[in-house]
Amino acid sequence: MEGLSLGQLFSRSQATLNSLDETRLASVDPAYQQLVMEAIEQLQQADALVTRLAIFSSNEFLDDINANDLRFLLIPAYLGELILKQTNGERRKILIDAKEAFHRFLSTCQEHQLIQKQDLADLEASLEDKQRAIPAAQQRNEKIARYRREKAAREKLVQLRDRLLLSESRQTKDAEEDDDDVEREIVIALIDIHILKSLEHLHAIQQEMMMVKEMEAMQDIRMQKPGQSTTEDDRVPTGLNSAWGRDKPLLSKEGRPLQPFVITNKRQQLTDQVFRPGHNLPTMTIDEYLQQEMEQGNIISGGGKEPEKQEVDDENEDAVDAETIKQRNWDEFKEANPKGWGNRGNKG
Repeated sequence: MEGLSLGQLFSRSQATLNSLDETRLASVDPAYQQLVMEAIEQLQQADALVTRLAIFSSNEFLDDINANDLRFLLIPAYLGELILKQTNGERRKILIDAKEAFHRFLSTCQEHQLIQKQDLADLEASLEDKQRAIPAAQQRNEKIARYRREKAAREKLVQLRDRLLLSESRQTKDAEEDDDDVEREIVIALIDIHILKSLEHLHAIQQEMMMVKEMEAMQDIRMQKPGQSTTEDDRVPTGLNSAWGRDKPLLSKEGRPLQPFVITNKRQQLTDQVFRPGHNLPTMTIDEYLQQEMEQGNIISGGGKEPEKQEVDDENEDAVDAETIKQRNWDEFKEANPKGWGNRGNKG
């Protein structure tokens, strides 16, 4: 990078950032991280040149800055985005460095009256390292409004670039003057887009920093008592009373955390509930069930083999006559009621 001008450093890092947003490489890929580090080094060198040359002054208005220098206001914004793309190193330091870059970019835009009034509240809250106490519905509406603003700015950017290409093809003096105005509008549109992106990044950094602090607190507790193992389902710090986390609400009405909290892991319990059969599984065998019913007196015992039919005594004439009459009546009944007579299927 030695011998490169400020414009060359800026253009190369800008092209690298755009290529990283479109690449198919994973963020953890060494080739991806190599491009990130190269672009960060280029932007850091460009940032140092801007400071050394004193290109910007806090008492300058937007109209006092030419279009060629105006684009260098984007250096801290690009630097913050690239820092967040890093996967190597301590996450807390990455978040702090990116946050500092976004704050510097937004503060500079505020000095030159490039930031809108509705974004000042978010900027002031991020500078004070606190969340805005506004209802969730209002937060959602503001987020939708920022999304629409960014979409409109991107559409305007495409139109301006098409207009610039058309103007360059004419190659007249008036076209050259028009090109300067178009290039200036392109840079202003880019700055507006990155103002919105920086505010979203700061909000995400604030939420992730809370998680990082919780993880670091848990690690400190484990380091203080290295002899004790922490299971997945037992992550509540030891040494606290049984009412830890119950003496007051975890979140305020606005969704702000009021105290540190730990999300316990009940993965196995949830897995058992999800992958269990749809029916209730038996808890005892049939023999065990019958034994239990018998002990409770729900089964009547008794009975036995059917008694054998008593033979008629041939010498007892009355008994013989009674048996004969019985058999005759049974034969008459069978003749009057043939087999299958009561079955409707046999009637056709």
